[in-house]
Amino acid sequence: MKLKELLKRCNTNLVLENFNNFTVKDISSDSRLIKSNYIFAAISGTKDNGEKYIKDFSKFKNIAVIISKKSKFNLKKRHNDITLIKTHNVRKLLSEITSIFYKSFIPEKIAITGTNGKTSVCDYTRQIWEKENLEVASIGTLGLIFKKKKVETPNLTTPDPTLFNKYLNFLSKRKCKKVIIEASSIGLDQERLYPHQFNKVAFTNLTQDHLDYHKNFLNYKRSKSLLFQSHVSKNSVSVINSDDKFSKYFFKICKSRNLKVLDFGKKADFFKFLSLKKRDKGFELKYFLKKKVGVVFIECFSEYEIYNKICALILVYGKQLNFKNLNSINLLHNPAGRLEKLKNKHNLNIFIDYAHTPDALKNLLKGLKRNCKGRLLSIIGCGGERDKTKRPLMTKEALTYSDCVIITDDNPRNENPSKIRKEMTKNLREIDKKNIKEIADRKKAIQYSIKLLNKNDFLVITGKGHENYQIYKDRKSFFSDKDTVLKFIGKL
Repeated sequence: MKLKELLKRCNTNLVLENFNNFTVKDISSDSRLIKSNYIFAAISGTKDNGEKYIKDFSKFKNIAVIISKKSKFNLKKRHNDITLIKTHNVRKLLSEITSIFYKSFIPEKIAITGTNGKTSVCDYTRQIWEKENLEVASIGTLGLIFKKKKVETPNLTTPDPTLFNKYLNFLSKRKCKKVIIEASSIGLDQERLYPHQFNKVAFTNLTQDHLDYHKNFLNYKRSKSLLFQSHVSKNSVSVINSDDKFSKYFFKICKSRNLKVLDFGKKADFFKFLSLKKRDKGFELKYFLKKKVGVVFIECFSEYEIYNKICALILVYGKQLNFKNLNSINLLHNPAGRLEKLKNKHNLNIFIDYAHTPDALKNLLKGLKRNCKGRLLSIIGCGGERDKTKRPLMTKEALTYSDCVIITDDNPRNENPSKIRKEMTKNLREIDKKNIKEIADRKKAIQYSIKLLNKNDFLVITGKGHENYQIYKDRKSFFSDKDTVLKFIGKL
């Protein structure tokens, strides 16, 4: 596609300088990938500014650079083959251009946002579709999954716009009928999904997370709400957890946009939880739907699993949701690393989970504690270069529900790991310190905890879930909680 044709289709305001109408081969915001006939987006981030790499492109022919109108960069003689595309929002224009270049058509697109539960709802939704033998896909923390197989694993929950639109283009060419996408607050704030509109959008819950990026909770909340403001049409349907304390905020936005709302929970109108009673191996849910009362038994450990599964069912069936659909709820299995019980020859009760926020950890441990006949042991850690304010909160929640808490390293990145662990345990009472064991090495922490287990005890390893790596400084090395557990048990 010619550059002129590509830019002509954009709605984003832009100004051209030194224009050269060449055939575009690809688009990227990674300077290392740039070749002749490429478009480069010079994004200014927290650690780097793409503008400083423009000088390196003089060796290439036919380069276009998307740059901020506020930029002080000036073309020089050696930049004769560089076209400048100036705009107010570099990220937004990058997203729009890539959506045009990697064109796609998928009949039904769904996006889900919230602090916790996105991955589970996303996976459950895809599972339900798959049982109906449809060509479907999901895009999120677990990667791009299509036809029950993982095609690729991105580094971000919501991929960067180039990768995201490549995924949609890939799925479209293979006649994919439905896709569900995890929309993170950062992804929404950075316009990664622009200009896509979704048939259905969903909200799970809102608690503290990513304040290192958003700076305050209000900004975080506003970023989440963009899904319901910028990515919907007049025919879009919203699915909302009515029991979350911030649901009113999202209801208000939906009302202002005249969006149809299908809600669920104890306070809901569409799918109302009348009662939720703990039973052996699960819960009995009594509900009100379409002016009728129904009862369904759900095999699971915790209430939040029920909320996630009901959300997925509503996303799939919408207003057509009925009693028969609900009976299939126990056919759904938890995605990898989400309250995943690890089968082992000693029948030890060991779980891994991705919980990395105080609220997620609270809900996880609360559910396990209710089912545990012995002691509950938990392994926790906090990632480096991420929201520091939640570190002591994670420990507080772990101590509330656990008989023993083992603090270890997560992904320290460029932070001092011992400093992270120290921040997790600051201002603790002496009585609480007695129930804490600090083991920096994650492998040793897991092995130590397994040795403590008795028949009726539960061990839950949190923070990393499906992840198979650890990051120390800039080094990313292989590490899997699941593999570590199974290899060690195999030697017992």
